[in-house]
Amino acid sequence: MLAAALLAGTLAGCQSLEGPSASNPATLAGPTVPAPPEATRPTVPPIPAAQATFQFNQILGVPTNKADDLASALGRSAKARGLTLVRRGDPTASYRVLGYLSAVGGDQGVNLTYVWDVLDSNNKLLHRVTGFELGTTSSSDPWAGVSEEILSNVAARTIEGLYAWVNQVPSEDGPPAAVAAAAATAI
Repeated sequence: MLAAALLAGTLAGCQSLEGPSASNPATLAGPTVPAPPEATRPTVPPIPAAQATFQFNQILGVPTNKADDLASALGRSAKARGLTLVRRGDPTASYRVLGYLSAVGGDQGVNLTYVWDVLDSNNKLLHRVTGFELGTTSSSDPWAGVSEEILSNVAARTIEGLYAWVNQVPSEDGPPAAVAAAAATAI
């Protein structure tokens, strides 16, 4: 009985009267640690745009019928933008692109989220393109609410992201010129 009273007293002393709350954000998390410069500075593509070839290696999370539509849309968008795509398994590819897509249904429709990782020949992550598109409401299968138009939008935005990345021009002592120019116009 005495041990229980001592334990209760010890635990009471450890409790704070002011717990984490939205009104006191400092109690919700620890101090902010800045990201290392290499994590926030875009990687300059090692192979110039005119010589670069892209291989879409795998696209995870997409049903087969939607994957075929997406692959066709990626091909059309790449051709329109002047990016060279090579077949899966082609050893001459400058960059391998791995895709991850997820369709989640909700009251307002489907949210199709995508992530594309661009890797070099040594499997080093060089760049990432991310985004989402909204689709129509579907029944129990969220992919039923993902139309060809939405897949075309994903493809177009993906290719635009790759095009912008591969066409960066490195500056002498800072981030790529395209990033520096975008930052200057945003101010």
